[in-house]
Amino acid sequence: MTTYGKTFHTWQYDREDFPYGIPQLMMAFTEDGQADEALIRERDRRLGVSTPQKRQDRAGIPSPEVAAGANAWERGRTVQTHLQELDVKR
Repeated sequence: MTTYGKTFHTWQYDREDFPYGIPQLMMAFTEDGQADEALIRERDRRLGVSTPQKRQDRAGIPSPEVAAGANAWERGRTVQTHLQELDVKR
């Protein structure tokens, strides 16, 4: 709840079986209406879960106030990580 739906992934688990590469900032849906409802229903059917029930189960969890600047897409700028090869000092 306190990450605003953002976490750093150290590798793309669906592409490789070894953890290498640069970390990537990933974001999750954090509000109703951000994801296509038809896709949610299909996911629920396929996985045997109920989004309405999950929402009801989580109704009592307080949401944190979003800090100013936490949602970079709202202002059109964000940070980007990059990979750089360097000589090793011996």
